Amino acid sequence: MALGLDLDFRRWPALERRELRAGAAKQDERGAEGASVAAGGAGAEPGLSERERRIAAALAEAAMPPGRFLEGAGAATARRLAGWLGSIPPHLAQGLRAALWAMELAPVPTRLRPLSALPLEERMEVLRGFEQSRARALRSLLRAVLTPLRFLHYDQPEMFQHVGCRYELPTVRNEEPRWLAQVTNGREVEEDLELECEVLVIGTGAGGAAAAYELASRGHAVLMLEEGDYHRRASFTGRPARAYRDMYRDHGLDMAVGNVSIPVFAGRAVGGSTVINSGTCYRAPETTFASWRGGMGLPAEFSSDGLAPYYERVERMLQVAPADPLHLGAIGPIVRRGAERLGLRHGPLQRNAPDCDGQGICCFGCPTGAKRSTDVSYVPEALKRGAQLITAARVRTIDIVAGRARGATAVLGGDTRAETSGGRAGPGRRRPRLVVRAEAVVVAGGALMTPLLLRRSGACLASGMLGKNLSIHPASKVMALFDERIDQWQGIPQGYQIDHFADEGLMFEGGSLPFDVAALAVPWTGHRYTELMEQYPHLATFGFMIKDTSRGEVRPGIGGTPLVLYTMNQEDVARMQRGIELLCEVFLAAGARRVLPLVAGCDEVNGPGDLERLRAQPIKAGDLDIAAFHPLGTCRIGVDPRSSCLGLDHQAHDVAGLYVCDGSAIPSSLGVNPQMTIMAMSLRAAELLSERLSG
Repeated sequence: MALGLDLDFRRWPALERRELRAGAAKQDERGAEGASVAAGGAGAEPGLSERERRIAAALAEAAMPPGRFLEGAGAATARRLAGWLGSIPPHLAQGLRAALWAMELAPVPTRLRPLSALPLEERMEVLRGFEQSRARALRSLLRAVLTPLRFLHYDQPEMFQHVGCRYELPTVRNEEPRWLAQVTNGREVEEDLELECEVLVIGTGAGGAAAAYELASRGHAVLMLEEGDYHRRASFTGRPARAYRDMYRDHGLDMAVGNVSIPVFAGRAVGGSTVINSGTCYRAPETTFASWRGGMGLPAEFSSDGLAPYYERVERMLQVAPADPLHLGAIGPIVRRGAERLGLRHGPLQRNAPDCDGQGICCFGCPTGAKRSTDVSYVPEALKRGAQLITAARVRTIDIVAGRARGATAVLGGDTRAETSGGRAGPGRRRPRLVVRAEAVVVAGGALMTPLLLRRSGACLASGMLGKNLSIHPASKVMALFDERIDQWQGIPQGYQIDHFADEGLMFEGGSLPFDVAALAVPWTGHRYTELMEQYPHLATFGFMIKDTSRGEVRPGIGGTPLVLYTMNQEDVARMQRGIELLCEVFLAAGARRVLPLVAGCDEVNGPGDLERLRAQPIKAGDLDIAAFHPLGTCRIGVDPRSSCLGLDHQAHDVAGLYVCDGSAIPSSLGVNPQMTIMAMSLRAAELLSERLSG
């Protein structure tokens, strides 16, 4: 039975909902159950056959042998993997099982036996061969198999104790502010709903939350829908395993595939990717705006001066200021020392965390609430101004009538895996359906999900550009060992910068990695891998991002997930190589004992001779260890409907009343972290939409 709730556009009575505390308790119970599964606890469904467990154990044993004080991996790690596979989307679990079998059979042509039948030393030799191979497919296969094994092996309190690190934070009690009455937990809704509003905003990340706030501030009745949950401070315990499961899209396992496999990270929660980013805040450089005006014909308002009023409003809301030197940890001074000796411009980053206390886990949710992600800034401020929010609401289609967006249809509760089995939340149980009618629809699902939703809805298809023009802001890192103790788990994970090469499209930002995440970042195997992990207290990490000229595409994938295609061109490979060379120089100038560029064929750079060999080495995309955090451009604005999806007001060229306010609308790579630009452009778009609705 559908419930017709006619919501008054100006008064917005709170939607009928269950007690928040009960919802939070249920969410915590789900978290506890997930943790049990991840650990292979009692009652967990086996995700591997007995033979596959033996394969996983043999791999883990060879890749992560015991050290002086760190335990080695083996059968226990394989049991954890079996349990963990039951908690991820089935197609990802199937892919990992296929990778296990590929590793098992790889030695047969040369050694006449599968991997698990080889003695330990021979297994180690096989893995070293994969690790050192210049063949991208072999290194990608090794990474795919070892990433979850390493994560599960090191995600144990005793491992952290061995290297002197904190494992997790104590749980913080959630506050219960009045604006929470405006939030409905979609997991608790048991009947179909029909709602009406003036503006429907789909997504609560940088773009959707800013647009919702602006529209609600101007007196419009705004309903926000969010696919993820509303995680409060009690959820932010500092455990990456919980964050990847609960706050990252597809458990952080989305990959761009092409001539290099690149993890592409995006958030799935109220606040979107702002919940799991490092809080870095940049305005886009004028050179980027100039390229939009010169190359795409965008008007003068797309300039540093034209967008300055919107940037200023964003900076006030986020309370942007330089990172506090007290919380930079040991890596900030090290990078400062190296940069000064080389004569490079450097300094603390601009961040949105005015009360930061240096917990060092920004990418897994801020436990102190200091980081002004949209879940603690724009979303609450929109709710205070009368907006409504429904969480755990997965939008299936935008409802288009006579060429105009008139609302959307969504399903409530559950996760994306349930949708592949007919939209049912359990045996014999159909998930509730939500139908929203609206005067205008703002889509803000991000550059990966927005094009999939628009394609399902039949929107933005005329130009053929939907899903294309993808930039991903490729990133890499260099590690270094120092005689001094670093303890990189302490301090802001991204608090310092070298912006000397920004005009070349290179931004150096860093940097720290928690112990278990650092374990994933080293592409080595065997004894030298364990030896390095035992030196974690003396290990420093710093990273960089390039303004990419390569472009990719997002297509519909299995089970509603995005299929991300991306081929890195030689210009970007050369820029990545230059970034690695420069970071090696900085670490050497700072007095590093060993510098680890983590490039295939170049394990260490420990002096001028090694650095020259790195410069002379012909590097391919597949030789690099790359990640991506800022996908943009898959539904870009433009003046020409033949080469863009949206007009300059962010309204779809071919569907009236349909607006896109997220990273997909950004025309090109920015060269800097994009959250402030997405917010500024969304505030501008919301102003234009408000004028149209009020006219």
